[in-house]
Amino acid sequence: MSNHLPEEVWAGIFTRLPVKTLLQIRSVCKLFSSIISNPTFISAHIKKTINESHSHTLFLRYLIEKERQQEHYLLFTDSSDHKNSIFDEHNCRKLDFPFKTRSKCHFRIVDSCNGLICLNDDNDFDTSGIILWNPSIKRFLNLPNPRVTSRNYGSYMYVLGFGYDEKNDDYKVVRVAYKKGRSGRDLIPPEVELYSLNSRSWRSFNAGAPAYGIFGYTWSQAFVNGAVHWVGYDPCVVKGNESCGLIVAFDLSDEVFREVMLPSCLEQHAWDVYITVFWGKLAVLHYDYGAHKNFCSVWVMEEYGLADSWKKLYTVDLRGGLRNLIGFLRNDEVIGVTIRGKLLSYDLITSRINNLRLRGAVGGFHVGSYMESLVLIEAESAALARESITSGNEQEEEQATDLHAVKNRNDEFDDQEKLESFLSLRISEQNYSAYLCGGFSEQELSAKNSEEWVKELVPEANCDGWENDW
Repeated sequence: MSNHLPEEVWAGIFTRLPVKTLLQIRSVCKLFSSIISNPTFISAHIKKTINESHSHTLFLRYLIEKERQQEHYLLFTDSSDHKNSIFDEHNCRKLDFPFKTRSKCHFRIVDSCNGLICLNDDNDFDTSGIILWNPSIKRFLNLPNPRVTSRNYGSYMYVLGFGYDEKNDDYKVVRVAYKKGRSGRDLIPPEVELYSLNSRSWRSFNAGAPAYGIFGYTWSQAFVNGAVHWVGYDPCVVKGNESCGLIVAFDLSDEVFREVMLPSCLEQHAWDVYITVFWGKLAVLHYDYGAHKNFCSVWVMEEYGLADSWKKLYTVDLRGGLRNLIGFLRNDEVIGVTIRGKLLSYDLITSRINNLRLRGAVGGFHVGSYMESLVLIEAESAALARESITSGNEQEEEQATDLHAVKNRNDEFDDQEKLESFLSLRISEQNYSAYLCGGFSEQELSAKNSEEWVKELVPEANCDGWENDW
């Protein structure tokens, strides 16, 4: 049947299918595997998913206090429909985490973007491994070691950033390392290295290294507007007795550093500022501690790059036991952690607190965005990352990832009817079989134009401009 339609028509159809179905279809024949594995198709599928998604999915990482090296991941839908906890059995599911840390603590989550989660396994601020992980297709990539390590550089501190370079359709990791001087202070400028997923390699980037310091102890970074952001300081500008705080940004497409101004009232308090993302906008959290006060202010940059557009949206009272905020929900709610490791949601309008009925190690919580994608589809199976795995997970892994072994399955289908029957079986759960195997004759199949095919396969889809999807 694949012979009756041009490749671009199949690509337009496949952009409308979920990842699980695409993994199944990929094993049908060489043509389908080639289309679905094509980087251009993968990018088009991501754009279609983002533009047409009506739900917001997040992941939560937490650690049980007595098992700090065993990480637990939950996927949950951020919706106003949930009546009880957002982590009840009807709204969340567990995500298998196949890696084990070599450090004494746990993986640091650098960031997540387009279905990829960037993990760093560090030990005393040295590099033990950086991993790009796609949980939806159970694939991962171990990055090679960067050039700057303690063995060849001595004592140093580093920060990481991760995001998507839309101009070059590439995913990049930037690593900024500061060597320690005799006084223990970070030496400026730092050593900068950039990893490209397209090239599968690191390269030094010292010519444009920033003349700023970055606060590494907060381990906070934000990918917004095509750039990675950290909270830093300018050692050449002093206000009062402190260096002037600012935001250091690195554009992943142009590969240049630039500065973004903090709210003027926070420039002398940058060590208490954490950077984050608030519904697609650059934001900072300012923790204000004192003898009779304990608050967190949420500031959002309404227009990116414009210093005057900073606006303080909320002030959260932490005196009720909240220690820090870890993620924003719809309907003006935020997820916070108490000093005893209890997870709560806090209504930013009414100040109402809701117990989410989940407890863990205080420093182990992380909330990030999640989506299913095909990025890293040719990478290593995540099943190989663990020494042992349950038989149930093995069966699921074989079904979802052992696709190369059946790439040539089309050779088995010397008969058109057999191929159509196999297609029908593979995607019946998505109710597309009725459209693929609807009893059309060869003349009817050939006579149908591209737009008619799309309407047959995805009747609810808007076909306007579909040819440009891929």
